[in-house]
Amino acid sequence: MKQYTYMMLKPDAFEDGKKEAILKELEALGLHVEASKEVEVTMEEMKVLLEHYRDVIDSMEKEFNFPGKLFNTFYYDGPHFIMPMKVSYEGEEDIIAYSRKHIGKTNPQEADKDTIRGKYSNDGYDKSGPENRLVYNLIHASDSQESAKRELRIWQEYLN
Repeated sequence: MKQYTYMMLKPDAFEDGKKEAILKELEALGLHVEASKEVEVTMEEMKVLLEHYRDVIDSMEKEFNFPGKLFNTFYYDGPHFIMPMKVSYEGEEDIIAYSRKHIGKTNPQEADKDTIRGKYSNDGYDKSGPENRLVYNLIHASDSQESAKRELRIWQEYLN
């Protein structure tokens, strides 16, 4: 049975040929990009990103200032690009667990070396904190079926 999820390449995935390498890795894993669009992040996309990360923002301490760090990471000192993606998988495993296992832990310093984040990112929380930005971890992958449906809906206009 074909399963779907949402993924997004983040601005740091567009450096040094990483985008192509990551997309090849996804395909090699049987994760097929059904729809995608490379988008320069403008204030309009920042509004969508704030909606996308709303639950994360609501769960964080105000002192962390997730919205401010999001702007520092995705918008300032641009141009920056992202690539929203609708991804499918026809394997036996749950697409959410499968994709997140191969992408690696959110903190690239803790990601297994054979994961996408472990191979292509050398950032970590110890570097991002002092720079008042989010960690450069290349790719977002939905963390549940509910999140995937919600995120696909939020990014729908970019995926048609």
